[in-house]
Amino acid sequence: MAGITIQFVCTGNVYRSRLAEAYCASKCVPGVRVISSGIGAGLNGDAPISPYAAAVLAEYGLDRYAAARWQPTTSALVQASDVLVFMEDEHRRFCEKWLDPTRQSIAVWNIEDVGPMDVAEIPNEVQRTFRIIRQRTDELLTALGLAKPSP
Repeated sequence: MAGITIQFVCTGNVYRSRLAEAYCASKCVPGVRVISSGIGAGLNGDAPISPYAAAVLAEYGLDRYAAARWQPTTSALVQASDVLVFMEDEHRRFCEKWLDPTRQSIAVWNIEDVGPMDVAEIPNEVQRTFRIIRQRTDELLTALGLAKPSP
């Protein structure tokens, strides 16, 4: 499969979907465009990216693959994507009217946002989330025939 757009969708497009976008884009798969968006992006101000997500991307050398700012989920973005990965069911429901399952691959990963917790626990939670995102992204690319399975 070549010439496809993979879109990762979450709530604010400042954490989960941006981690997934950067990791997937870092794979540099020819013919694959990777984007991310958030169903509520921009509603709480103009946050460029979660500082915790930014720290993880910097740690892994992936910060150059992250989009410069958040992007709201729109009908045009959804309809232009060939593969849509929703971090939670609510994100899929938000986009339901724009989806075309006859031509789009659609997945819900059920990766929860960082909830209320002790601030000292957040970096560990972000690392855990990023491990899940890396594993599922690798599995997605392999399932799409865009990457070889890891040994």
